[in-house]
Amino acid sequence: MPSTPRNRVGDVYGQLTVIAPSDRRTKSGNAYWCCRCSCGREREVAGDKLSLNVARRKPTVTACEECSREHQIEAVCLKHDREERERRKQAKHDREQLVGMVPDRWLKLPLTDAHARELGQTQFFRGRKCLRGHLAPYRINGGCLTCAGQTPSAGDWQSTKPKES
Repeated sequence: MPSTPRNRVGDVYGQLTVIAPSDRRTKSGNAYWCCRCSCGREREVAGDKLSLNVARRKPTVTACEECSREHQIEAVCLKHDREERERRKQAKHDREQLVGMVPDRWLKLPLTDAHARELGQTQFFRGRKCLRGHLAPYRINGGCLTCAGQTPSAGDWQSTKPKES
């Protein structure tokens, strides 16, 4: 018979508060605990999954299943937002190097495909070459306009640009 677990009733782990011990045991003999999330839902959690140690390698449970899922989604969204900010910053830097080398209307296009979608536009210009080496705007659903035969590349534009006298 396993030993009596230490009393965790009242302990708080993230959003979970331990409210009572459970009769269940894990295969290794650890006790389960009935926990209440800050949202009001209850969940049984194995004692070895309850920890405040942030350096711990094993995963811990800090919320009910619904709140955990929401936290995961929020974390993914924050990551995507951070990556989009980095893409826009890089595109802005790349485009600054191209002033006078590409048509001004290209420099007025949105910085990324997400930026173009936000503005309700269908084209964007990052200021980088495509895989085939063209420097041209892109469509939001993918593809360099030069590869599609719709726009000359920046190098082609330079040779067709009217000479100023």
